[in-house]
Amino acid sequence: MKNKIITFLRKNTWLNGGNLFVSRHGWGNGYAVIFKDHPMYGKSYAEIPIDVHGGLTFSHDVNSLNRDSFPEITDEMKDGWMVGFDTAHYSDDMERWPKEEVKRETEHLKSQLVKLLKDDNNIFTKFNSYKKG
Repeated sequence: MKNKIITFLRKNTWLNGGNLFVSRHGWGNGYAVIFKDHPMYGKSYAEIPIDVHGGLTFSHDVNSLNRDSFPEITDEMKDGWMVGFDTAHYSDDMERWPKEEVKRETEHLKSQLVKLLKDDNNIFTKFNSYKKG
């Protein structure tokens, strides 16, 4: 799975129960699955330096997630670490956060994870050349 990052969207259907505090929300959540070769693998969402809407609000080992709760999980995601964001913050609504915007923000999440991977590889390369020199 070297350098692989898998993304998916999840429609918000669980906040429609009439709860006064979450009655307004965007279309859904965006997730990315990274693997053991990624420097952020296994880290809490609070430790990952990613700038997405509302910040990261989720991180979890894919293997321990209930597939009934996450039907989007595929066999390809096995052994991955999932991170994500939601659109259920105070000022979120369907107008500001339709599916297209959630998709765009998920791609932004992925691009930042790719950059972290490249930055980590560059640091490793620089360290190894310093050790040799």
